[in-house]
Amino acid sequence: MAGSGAPETGGIDATGLNVVVIAGTWHDVITDGLIAGAERVLAAAGATYRLVRVPGSFELPVAAVAAFEGGADAVVALG
Repeated sequence: MAGSGAPETGGIDATGLNVVVIAGTWHDVITDGLIAGAERVLAAAGATYRLVRVPGSFELPVAAVAAFEGGADAVVALG
């Protein structure tokens, strides 16, 4: 249903997953909210995660490739 807010995330089990959250720093007001939401869902799901900040959206794919090459199971790119 449109306009009803974020979907429920209960029941997701990400225990044992190594997730890298990559976010641009260009629009902190926007990306800070996106980061907070991603961290909330990842923590609730039991994932291990870390945050990497890059200057802007152009750098997101490069950082994502580096994260996967460094052993990440998943990447969340926010820009």
